[in-house]
Amino acid sequence: MMDFMKKIPGGLLLVPMLISAIIYTLAPNLFMIGGMTQALLTKDGLTYIIAFTCFCSGAVIDLKTLGQVFKRTGLLALVKTAIVVGFGFLYFKFFGLDGILGLSTLAIIVGLASTNPSLYLALEGEYGSAIDQAGFGILAIMCTPAYPLLLFGLIQSSPINWMNIISTLIPLVLGLILGNIDKKFGEFMKPGLALSLPLMGWSFGYGINIIEAAKSGFTGILLAMVFYIVLLPISFIFERKVLKLSGKNSIAMNSIAGMSVSIPSIIAATNPSLEIYKANSTAAIAFGVVITSIVTPILVKKVYEMNNKK
Repeated sequence: MMDFMKKIPGGLLLVPMLISAIIYTLAPNLFMIGGMTQALLTKDGLTYIIAFTCFCSGAVIDLKTLGQVFKRTGLLALVKTAIVVGFGFLYFKFFGLDGILGLSTLAIIVGLASTNPSLYLALEGEYGSAIDQAGFGILAIMCTPAYPLLLFGLIQSSPINWMNIISTLIPLVLGLILGNIDKKFGEFMKPGLALSLPLMGWSFGYGINIIEAAKSGFTGILLAMVFYIVLLPISFIFERKVLKLSGKNSIAMNSIAGMSVSIPSIIAATNPSLEIYKANSTAAIAFGVVITSIVTPILVKKVYEMNNKK
C-alpha cells in the first residue's frame, strides 16, 4: 500500500481521502458509533489533526530560516489573497450574489479562497525542501473557516471574527517556540508532519459524497476552471519572476480543500440571505475538491520535472 501511495503525487493524502470518500458515499453513518472509532474514522478529529500538524510545522521551523518561509509561502499567500479579493469584488459588483452560469458569488469566493495545506505538504514532501514544508502553518490559517469568512466580509463589508485565525496561530507559535528552545524537540516532532497526512486525508474525505459532487456537473467543472485560470497565472509568474523560484510552490498551494465543502453552510448561517445559494455552492465546491486534488499534483510534478531535467 505504501509503495502504491508513494507512486502517486500527493498519494499519502489523496489515496486515504479517496477511500474515505467512497465509504462515506456508500455508508455515511458506518463509523458514527461514538467513542474512539468515530473520533478516528470520521471528520470529528479533523480539527485536532490540523492543530497537531500546525504544532509540528512550527516545531521544525528554525528562526534563522523564518524569513525564507515568509518570503516563499507567506508572499504567495498574500498574492493569492489579493487576487481573490480583487476578483471577488469585481464578480460581486457585476453579477451580484446570483453570479453567472450557476456560479454564485458565495461559490466563487469560497472556492477561490480555499487552500489544501495537507496536499501542499504532501507535494512539498516529495518535490520541495524543508523550508517549503514549513509553510504548512501559514497555509493552515487559510484552510480555516475564518479565512473565507474574512474575505467574504471584506467584499460585502460584513463584520469579521478574528478568533478562528488566532486559534490557528497559537499551536503554530507554540511549536515554533518549543522547537527553537530545544532543537532535539524539533527533530522529535518532525516525523509528525508525514504521519499526519494519511489521517488528514481520511478526515477530509469523510464528508465528501462523490455522487452528490458529480451531480454539480457543469457548475463544478466551471468552478475548477475559474479556480485555475484566475489564480495560477499571476501566482506562477510572481514566483518565477519576483521570487526567482521554480513555480511549483504556487501550484502546490492552489487546490480546493475538503474542509471547504462545509464553508457555504457556515457562511449562510451567519447571513440567512445566502441560504438559497448554499446547496448549489456546496455541490460545486465538492466537485472542485475532486478535480483539483487530481490536477494540482499532476501540474506540480510536471513543473518539477521541467526544472530538474538533466
